[in-house]
Amino acid sequence: MVIHTSKTDLRCHSRLHTCIITNSILKPPTEHSCKSNAIAHEARVFSQQVAERALNTQETPEAIITNCYKNMSDPSIARLPVRENIKRRIRILRQNNQLVKEPNDPKFLSVPNELTLTHRKERFLCSDTGPGDDRILIFASPEQLQILQTSEEFLVDGTFKVVPEIFYQLFIIHAVYRNYVVPVIYALLRRKNTDTYQRLIDEILKIAPNWSPRLIMMDFEQASINAFQTKFPIIHLSGCYFHLRQSIHRKLQELRHQTEYQNDTVYTHNIHKIAALAFLEPSSVVDRFELLCEELGEGYDDILDYFESTYIGKHYCGFELISFLYICYQES
Repeated sequence: MVIHTSKTDLRCHSRLHTCIITNSILKPPTEHSCKSNAIAHEARVFSQQVAERALNTQETPEAIITNCYKNMSDPSIARLPVRENIKRRIRILRQNNQLVKEPNDPKFLSVPNELTLTHRKERFLCSDTGPGDDRILIFASPEQLQILQTSEEFLVDGTFKVVPEIFYQLFIIHAVYRNYVVPVIYALLRRKNTDTYQRLIDEILKIAPNWSPRLIMMDFEQASINAFQTKFPIIHLSGCYFHLRQSIHRKLQELRHQTEYQNDTVYTHNIHKIAALAFLEPSSVVDRFELLCEELGEGYDDILDYFESTYIGKHYCGFELISFLYICYQES
């Protein structure tokens, strides 16, 4: 990307001497007396980045603005137009560029033809369950479907920032192929419940009947765990410790304990003890959790209650233990 920063300042005394015949430089420019405006430069960079992302990505206007804000100084952000005006400019740029209009109703009839093919003109849209409140769209190239059906190990995760507004998440399945992690399925989902994930797996099996995963690494989401365990009873599910820690950190922010976590080393160490329960044998988790509750005291009641209800189960149900913590213990 080229950022144009040239400008004319009549008060600047710098001069460049050239030959009017050959246009060659006769005398290099003298020192500038004007001062560069770093804030104005950042604003120009932001404007060009917004335009580039608007024309070359399918990101929502909100996501474009957030991504382009990164690395900008506060004074520069303060000089930018209001957020709604930036969004309006993004919409205008896209309309003028004749991009496919984003649907605003899940009952839209069909996906535009140009979005159903890859750049090689191969089929990309593999499944569309049709208009409705729980619509599912699945995208994969023929090569990706081949890798899906010849691989045994997978990673699955959902993302929420880049989806059209009428969908809830983009669910991505990655295959471990020749020691590389390769995306093989992109699915737009309107919900994140067990029924939706089961329907997704059913639709994938229609277009890839030889898909038979042996191992799947996933986050600690009960709905997706249930769906994969039901459809593939002998599958090995591997919990992701990163997602467990991420979930705890989000809860700390929600409970307004983030400052305490960042500044109090004792508090931080104790939170790490809670997450470390994932590395114990399932049969010992309940006893160790109760000992930890006694050790930490009342100051940790809210985060301990969250961890117990989410990852252990109030009634210490063995199924829940296996579903959440054991899959992390298996990989430790």
